[in-house]
Amino acid sequence: MFIVKRSILTLLFTCSAIVLLMGCNSEGEKNKEEGATAHEEKQTKVVKDKLGKVEIPMKPERIADVSGSTEELLALGFTPVISGNTDMSNSKEFSPTIKDKLGKGVQNAGWYHSEVNIETIAATKPDLILAGKMHEKLYDQLQKIAPTVLVPYYYDSFRERFEYVATILNKQDEMNKWMDDYDKKAEEVAGKVKEKTKQETFAVIEATPKDIRLYVRSGIADIIYDDMKLPKVAGLPEPDPWGGKVTSVEALDSIDPDHIILMANKGENVLDNNKVWESLRAVKTGHVYEMTSDDNYNYSFTAFGRQKLIERIDGWFAK
Repeated sequence: MFIVKRSILTLLFTCSAIVLLMGCNSEGEKNKEEGATAHEEKQTKVVKDKLGKVEIPMKPERIADVSGSTEELLALGFTPVISGNTDMSNSKEFSPTIKDKLGKGVQNAGWYHSEVNIETIAATKPDLILAGKMHEKLYDQLQKIAPTVLVPYYYDSFRERFEYVATILNKQDEMNKWMDDYDKKAEEVAGKVKEKTKQETFAVIEATPKDIRLYVRSGIADIIYDDMKLPKVAGLPEPDPWGGKVTSVEALDSIDPDHIILMANKGENVLDNNKVWESLRAVKTGHVYEMTSDDNYNYSFTAFGRQKLIERIDGWFAK
């Protein structure tokens, strides 16, 4: 009887020990996994920006964007805690391309092409700041808030900026997929336009109260000439660094394109009651496609905006 009791006690002790060891092992594995996750979240990488090298989080969770890259961040799966992508006609509002994509908690930093409020950025407690060309003088102050990357590409270098942001955030595959889809859509719409216009030429013009601006590149000119590869009218002047040339209405007579993309905000401009303008081939045939200058800035330089403009161009030529 004593031997039986002893055997039972031994068995119970052994089972208890096994259960205890299994529990410890399970807890150990759990702690190990949690530790690995925490370590992964705290991992950093060194990237090169406009000023040199900077160490940033491998997986940032609270990005402050004052570089103008908010649409690209959203396309890559990041929602910033603060953004400088504002409406050109009202900087108190976000750009129309992102208003419905940002949550109510996202703060407005003011237009990214202006100086930003350091205190407003600090209040959002970012773990990464993307700054732009205008913020180089503020770099040291921003760096005290969180690791700061001075994006080396300006608003008019859309593809380069998108690729740069995707690379530092380890989202190259997502960027390539987005860009492939965009290029296919641009090619598709361009094909439909060319079916109607054949080899007819295009010019991109902005009219202001004082002058005419002929665009050779930048903004919607990039979409027309580079993304869609529509024929550029001959005789365009060599552009200034901003992408075009300031000229007069009279100078348009020498190029006389078949189609004109016209940017002009509401109100008076130099084209009003102008006989040279009214004599142009595109004007007489009804081949002038209008948009505001504000829309050019709101849409032409960013991911979602360019998608919207491709759709708008498709609509112009579907009529």
